Amino acid sequence: MLAAALASAAGLAACNQDKLLTVATPDVVLPKDISGPAALPSAYAAVIADFQVAYAGGYGLGPPLLDLNEGLGQMTALLSDEFLNAETFPTRVEVDRRATDDNNQNTLQTFQDMQRSRSTADLVSARFREFLPTDPRGAEVQALAAFTLVLMAEAYCNGVPTSVVNADGSFTYGPPQTGDQLLTTGIAKFDSAIALATASGGDDALNLARIGKGRALIDLNRYPEAAATVAAVPSDFNYSIEHSENTGRQQNAIFSYNYLERRFTVGDGEGSNGLPYVSAADPRVPTFLNPNNDGVGFDGETPLHLTTKFPERKAPTPLALGAEARLIQAEAALKAGNVATFLSMLNAARASAPTYTATGASTEPPLPKPAALTLADVPASAVDRENLLFRERAFTLYLTSHRLGDMRRLVSQYGRSTESVFPTGPYNPGSPSKAGTLYGTDVNLPIPAEEENNPQYAVAPHCINRLAAFH
Repeated sequence: MLAAALASAAGLAACNQDKLLTVATPDVVLPKDISGPAALPSAYAAVIADFQVAYAGGYGLGPPLLDLNEGLGQMTALLSDEFLNAETFPTRVEVDRRATDDNNQNTLQTFQDMQRSRSTADLVSARFREFLPTDPRGAEVQALAAFTLVLMAEAYCNGVPTSVVNADGSFTYGPPQTGDQLLTTGIAKFDSAIALATASGGDDALNLARIGKGRALIDLNRYPEAAATVAAVPSDFNYSIEHSENTGRQQNAIFSYNYLERRFTVGDGEGSNGLPYVSAADPRVPTFLNPNNDGVGFDGETPLHLTTKFPERKAPTPLALGAEARLIQAEAALKAGNVATFLSMLNAARASAPTYTATGASTEPPLPKPAALTLADVPASAVDRENLLFRERAFTLYLTSHRLGDMRRLVSQYGRSTESVFPTGPYNPGSPSKAGTLYGTDVNLPIPAEEENNPQYAVAPHCINRLAAFH
């Protein structure tokens, strides 16, 4: 995609624009393709585009890619309790049922998209440092490169390799890495982005990197550092991945899978342990039952609940919010036993969470913010306070690829049992065609079997381990 973007700068008006999106080796971007500062605007756009597809997916991309691209946001939503599968596609059912085979073609494409996004961002951030070191876009790209590592650490089993494309087109293959290793590298990249953004005056990139670093730090159980890192982020900060109706690649695939394809429905107490995203009627997760097709999904059986958080093809997908910064501070306060700050930060997050409308129509007034919590709403027991925190995180950060990492932390950092956190028992009992199946034991996504082509990857069965912990 980067090669296509660079080529388009030379003669867009005289070319067939459809052909610009097809290149011989779309996964490989050579360093020689960015030979000077004139190429950086197109390269920057390619970073944003690749990250969008990896994170939120794409729709109707056409060959050589599949028509529907699941981003990591959808895949982690299926594996957690955010989305319930409402169709019959077996490879997606595997993910939703916590029993994903490493030969799953849907998860393969998402993994490839994430690795492509990481590689493009790493290359372009290096070129910004070389050619335009004071440009704030370089800090933004560096932060996105770091986010790819955090997202993969939270989503995949321990054992994620990160290979590098060399100048001559050959590969330096990466060994499998634990989540802790990915997170530690991500923090170093965020630190670099923070330094670059501070020097260049790029406030958006600075706050993006601060939130990303804070997120990585809580994954590493370093709460005081995380709270200090995000303290200066404004509560109204919102860095979202933008979408457009111009092309399928640019469209919001979360909307497409929920509304257009009727594949995924909003979860509501999935597997007995899931949160009540529908029945809670919380304005941060606004939903309504699909008025068409008898109110059911593609399988003709599962009730299809639509969320107006993503009501159209161009709806943005949040990546880093000021509300998340406040939630990080709330968690650090909870760990420190500071109830007053815990409550204050939860309410600051509630007050700054994005607002949506009841049906998704832009002409409607936004739904009211959730009411402020009082001291009486803070439970007495430590376990119930933790439940309150993670419920607040789940509702505020719904469908932004946070929930799976949080569920893993509930197991690894808070001592919960796996089956008390993840959906368990009979799978989708409301769907007759799926009756009799049970949830599996997955708490993360496997590394695709295709990684066996990497000679450094000699781990069977394609993961160091499948633990909830990031090590």
